[in-house]
Amino acid sequence: MMKIEPLPAWSLLTRSGVAGLLARPNNGPPPTIRLGSDLDAISAAEMPLLATLRLMIARAQANGGLTLTATHALSRADTRALFDALVWPDYDKAEVLAANKVLNEADVMPVETTRLIAQAAKLLRRRERKLLVTKVGQDLTTEEQNLELFRRLFALVFWGLDLGSLDRVPIERWPQDHVGLVLWCLSAAAREWSSVGHLLPVCTVLDAAAEETPPDFLAFAFEARILRSMTWFGLLETRRVGEPGSFAWRYVREYRTAPLFDRALTFDAEVAGPVGLRH
Repeated sequence: MMKIEPLPAWSLLTRSGVAGLLARPNNGPPPTIRLGSDLDAISAAEMPLLATLRLMIARAQANGGLTLTATHALSRADTRALFDALVWPDYDKAEVLAANKVLNEADVMPVETTRLIAQAAKLLRRRERKLLVTKVGQDLTTEEQNLELFRRLFALVFWGLDLGSLDRVPIERWPQDHVGLVLWCLSAAAREWSSVGHLLPVCTVLDAAAEETPPDFLAFAFEARILRSMTWFGLLETRRVGEPGSFAWRYVREYRTAPLFDRALTFDAEVAGPVGLRH
């Protein structure tokens, strides 16, 4: 029996709708995607990435900066303090502690990721063996700036950073090179719990370079660079599905849009047919 492949969600859009979502003015989000237009400041502050960033900024301010190792990573003392305080989606602290006698920054993905993003956003700056809070960092991490902080960090993470540098998958920029289109597709196709394998062909564009990449690599890049990064902002929910009591590698992760998704991301893309008809 012939296998019927799912149509991509972006096939519901007009050509101008697709083009609008692919635009990258000043290497940032296209005008057809509005960030945080219906988001309140409290919800923005509770996003995992923003909450962890505030912990980091607060500790740096209280201690005259964060201590760095010779390789410019956070010290074990700062790493452990932040690890104990943070809350991160699909992150089992017990598993981390079981695998590591001591915690280096590289052992604690949320801490390392937050530190790298904070430096890229110029909220923290290095001076010798200290990581100090900048004036921008002081201003943007006040309660009054929660929404602006979300907008800046979201735009930076998905349009400004090369998330591939964090996963080492040998395919450059994909699917970040069409992230605006991917986000719209998630808004149409990820309303119910769905596996990475289901969402991959529906929410991405498989260009010539991607088609030459092993499917497992594509799935890993899509999950690491888009799906899991969206959970850092609380815009996607994730869960593990598998045999109870089995090792973590035997689980399959599923994703769906979180209640914050529609409040944080608003799309103005021209649709050729009813959204949801094919999904």
